[in-house]
Parts: sequence; structure tokens; C-alpha cells
Amino acid sequence: VLVVAVASQCSVSSGINAEYGEGARNPAAAQKAGKQGKTSNGADIAQNKKLEDLFDSLDVDESGFIDEEEIIKLTEKLGEKMSIEEVRELIGQVDKDGDGRVNKDEFKRLMSAK
Repeated sequence: VLVVAVASQCSVSSGINAEYGEGARNPAAAQKAGKQGKTSNGADIAQNKKLEDLFDSLDVDESGFIDEEEIIKLTEKLGEKMSIEEVRELIGQVDKDGDGRVNKDEFKRLMSAK
């Protein structure tokens, strides 16, 4: 949820929101909708590139992960203050491998919400 909120502040996300609509902002709604928004292999490749570019813009230290510190700094830029516990809870909702960070695949799954 947090990553989606941050992504909505980035210009790269405009194509994501246009293509996936509510699913780009609400993964639960996208899951209910199934695979809507998937048009063709060419569109999927372009969508994947947009998601990778967006991830890279959020991965400030270029570690290949979005971590607690990056999320805290990003939310502060957006005028929000979150506790470390809140950030850990949000990461835990996305973090499928349990390493405490959001990797590119986890991020793409969240944003695609297919």
C-alpha cells in the first residue's frame, strides 16, 4: 500500500495507473478483477519496463531493494511520518521471501496485482 502511494507521486506511474486503473492503487481490487488490463505481449513488455523504472526510482541507494530507510525518507518527502513498526508492517505485507526488504519481483507483483 505504501509503495503504491509513493508510486502514485512519481511521473512514471501515470502509465501504470492508466492501464491498471484501481488495481494500481488497490491490489485487492485488482485481484478481484483478475487479469484485466493485460493486452498483448508488447504491452506487457512496456508495462514491465515502467515498473522496473519506477522501482529503480524508489531504490535510492541502488541496492536492488526498497528498504525501511528508503520508505521512511520517501514518506517524509510526502509529508507523512511513519514509525519503524509501521514501515516493517507494510514491508511485511509485500515481502514474500521474508528478508525485510522489497525486491523488484515483489514490487512488480504488488503493482501488477494479477
